[in-house]
Amino acid sequence: MVAERPRLQPYIGAMTVRIAQILQLDESCISIKGKTNEGMGWIGRGEGIAVMAVASIAGSALPGPGGTA
Repeated sequence: MVAERPRLQPYIGAMTVRIAQILQLDESCISIKGKTNEGMGWIGRGEGIAVMAVASIAGSALPGPGGTA
């Protein structure tokens, strides 16, 4: 997540727990990073935020035959 405000650090723990619950994964499988845009552009002016999401799924994490979930 890229945002000038709010600071995300106070919320990352709760976000991690909730995402892990929804996806039925261990919290150690979830990584959330927060960055600022260092005052540049519309994000830096506090007019919005940007979010990039990447999901990596291993075969053993999938439910069903051969999976452990």
